[in-house]
Amino acid sequence: MVLLASNYDKSRFFKADDLDGDRKLRIKCATEELVGAGADKEKKLVVWFTTDERGLVLNRVNNRALRGAFGDPTAGWAGKVIIIFPMMVEMRGKMVPGLRVRIPPPKHGGPTAATVKPKPSGNGQTAVAAKPKPPVEEELDDVDAPPAQSQTTDGDEFDDEISF
Repeated sequence: MVLLASNYDKSRFFKADDLDGDRKLRIKCATEELVGAGADKEKKLVVWFTTDERGLVLNRVNNRALRGAFGDPTAGWAGKVIIIFPMMVEMRGKMVPGLRVRIPPPKHGGPTAATVKPKPSGNGQTAVAAKPKPPVEEELDDVDAPPAQSQTTDGDEFDDEISF
């Protein structure tokens, strides 16, 4: 067995630098962990995955995203699939690389437009679904049509004379 120094440089937790793009992961469990060093240590909720040894320390935004999607009891999160992705986030007044969580859309068997109940739009009215746009070809038909030509009474198609 070869002893590699780089093995000791790895973190137990995901960092934004670890990802180049989206990463889909299945949740194994969530635990409370002491995260940080020295006086900055604090208890944080950490999500662990079935296909990776590293955990994701949940900040307030990611915690709320998972709670909103899967409920408050973390025992119900096991087996759920999430996507983590890097993006620039504000931390202590500075923009820094961070990780965010997104819930993938259902593959199939989800609610159809006919079975989805309309939700209030926030102003007391029911949100109205946007009408689909007509295909581009239909929109361009009017633009490409030649302009209507005026007929002159003397039979001359072109009347270049301008009277002032």
